[in-house]
Amino acid sequence: MLELKSATFRYPVRRPRRFRPWATIPGPGIRDVNLNLTSGTILGLVGPNGAGKSTLLQVMSNLLPLEDGELNVEGASTLESCKEIIGYMPERVTWNGPGTAQQEIERLCTMRNIDFTKGHDLLDLVGLGTRSRDDLSTFSQGMKQRLSLATALLGDPKILLLDEPLNGLDPVAQGAFRTLLRQLSDRGSSVVISSHTLSDLERIADEFVLMHHGRIVANGPLNEIERDLGLLATLEIAGLGNPPTSFGEGIEVQDIPLEDDEDWAYRLHLEDGEWTTQRRSELGSEATFTRLKQVPASLETVISAATGLEIEDAGFAILSEVEPDE
Repeated sequence: MLELKSATFRYPVRRPRRFRPWATIPGPGIRDVNLNLTSGTILGLVGPNGAGKSTLLQVMSNLLPLEDGELNVEGASTLESCKEIIGYMPERVTWNGPGTAQQEIERLCTMRNIDFTKGHDLLDLVGLGTRSRDDLSTFSQGMKQRLSLATALLGDPKILLLDEPLNGLDPVAQGAFRTLLRQLSDRGSSVVISSHTLSDLERIADEFVLMHHGRIVANGPLNEIERDLGLLATLEIAGLGNPPTSFGEGIEVQDIPLEDDEDWAYRLHLEDGEWTTQRRSELGSEATFTRLKQVPASLETVISAATGLEIEDAGFAILSEVEPDE
């Protein structure tokens, strides 16, 4: 649905010269980015602060012009047709009164020649139907996020680009938001969502793009990225009676907490290769297993491996920490 080829955009940074006080040089941004969006996929965009995530979303939405490379949107040949296909939600929109959510959505409907009823339906969809006539000054941050999402959904875009959309949403609203995104992807929409809350992205995204210093350092399903980065394949086992007497060579064994009615439990890290059916069968035919499952690496582990940064240094929240709506 959307393709970037060697896409580069760098913000100009002032570098005054003696006879050219207005001179600039290329600064931070994105460099040589190749990316494909496919129909019906939710793509998680992650990376440390300053990695270029917001810049990439603005390039994909045609808000920033490419310095080099190509941007191709299926079914769009002009800038105006791109705007009809792509919906973009910035990280933060300053919604201030006087005015109401209904007035704001109707104003945008007028600008885009969209029937008012579709805008009203979107306010209902994002949970603002009962507050649509309230002054914007009474809105919490979470409610303003919902209004931003409603405006991004105007025109039923086929590509939805969301920059930190979960900020300020309470847990109930986040659950409804995840359900909405899945419904959109099931209908064939392509969704890109950037977030610093990794636990939420793991529950939403089908695939991931990891960025660092303006470049894509890894992309694809989490298990494929894990394998490409050489992270240890992990197997979780537990059972009754006597545990296996031997786990074989090249396996790191870690004790883990027991669940109900279990006598032993371990996490096995394979130093090389994958946990194939053959490899799992070698753990012992005499053991009585109650758990035998592969455990993918967590998103924070993958990011640390790809960037060389600790999560605390990269500016991520491991758990969802939100303030409830008022």
